[in-house]
Amino acid sequence: MRRQRNKNFSKRINGCITVTADECSGNNDRMIRKFIKKVKKEGIVEEYRARRHYTKPSALKAERRADRQRLIDKVNKDRSELLKPSGKRANRKARGRR
Repeated sequence: MRRQRNKNFSKRINGCITVTADECSGNNDRMIRKFIKKVKKEGIVEEYRARRHYTKPSALKAERRADRQRLIDKVNKDRSELLKPSGKRANRKARGRR
């Protein structure tokens, strides 16, 4: 039997990330921070952690669904806060209704 590859990752790790001393004017701390930012942006660490173990397709699907729902809830919360009356105008209207 052939071993199946994990097909969940369409994005491959490509090339290497480099930070030069010229970019950061020789500051070692700045070079490290810049390298960490680049690695996070590329998603290398997350991809490595995800590839450590096999994840069932149904689990991936459930995770995507949960992420989507979390995003929808966040947007709806922001919308409701924008539409909720606040500040001096809201206080005046509330006083007038008494």
